[in-house]
Amino acid sequence: MEIPADALGFAVVVATLVGTAVGVKLLVWGKGPIRRFRGGGSDPATDERIADLEERFHRLSETVGDQSQLLEEYHERLDFTERVLTQQRGEDPKALEPPGPT
Repeated sequence: MEIPADALGFAVVVATLVGTAVGVKLLVWGKGPIRRFRGGGSDPATDERIADLEERFHRLSETVGDQSQLLEEYHERLDFTERVLTQQRGEDPKALEPPGPT
């Protein structure tokens, strides 16, 4: 049994139109990538996760800032201690440097 050429051509055209319609529907009206680019229809779980990550980022930024400030304070204290020890010993500040390799 042979399929007539007209019927085969009609089937190809209908399949192409239906496929195009489904593709456009998924891209534009569904939760497809175009809708995501427009900012609509975002997933509530994703929004919640993003908010959680932003909060964690801000807390970590504050922690890093605090640690940086503490490190600066410790550096100042170490410099002060070195100066006091040098004055007490009556030594040259370069005397605190370790000797080079022999």
